[in-house]
Amino acid sequence: MRRGIIAAAVIASFGLTALPAQAAVQVKIEDFRFAPSKLTVAEGTTITWHYANSGTTHHTSTQNAPLNLWNTGSIFPGQTSSPVVLEAAGSYAYHCAVHASMVGIIRVPIRVSPIAGMTSTTFTIRLATARQTGLAYDVQKRNGAGAWRTWKTGVTAVLVRFRHPSGGGTWWFRSRLHRVSNGARSGWSPARRITIS
Repeated sequence: MRRGIIAAAVIASFGLTALPAQAAVQVKIEDFRFAPSKLTVAEGTTITWHYANSGTTHHTSTQNAPLNLWNTGSIFPGQTSSPVVLEAAGSYAYHCAVHASMVGIIRVPIRVSPIAGMTSTTFTIRLATARQTGLAYDVQKRNGAGAWRTWKTGVTAVLVRFRHPSGGGTWWFRSRLHRVSNGARSGWSPARRITIS
């Protein structure tokens, strides 16, 4: 019993309430659609696409240009694509390169730890599970219901820290991935909140 309490305390201290860790998720391709077409997963999740029904054509999962993070190539009936690992927070739109009407989006939230604290607390915002060559992160924050403001750009570290010693309130954070060579960006990640008292 004591071990369970300690484990729960450790998990809470790392802010793992945002999303549980997910090792792998499979998206099905059926009847000219991705199922589910909208998906939210944790940083570091492995995604595969499986052609679930029979047919005579092939499909792809191709992340939208100009970011072009992945392209599974042709997936035929009964086949499963090679895995794609989404290390970084952001929103990733994709499509089938053969059938333009087949679209999907995968959203990957940032993680914050802890989710509440005092003015003396240093908060950790995790942007990704691993560094990625040629890619960086942009981070925005907002106070309460205020406007989103650029906080950091071109970050290559997977963690950033935030401390607001001058007062309490609610702060929101979100990030996106961008390719350094051409400036192509993902969409913004789902936002996560911290509360300072």
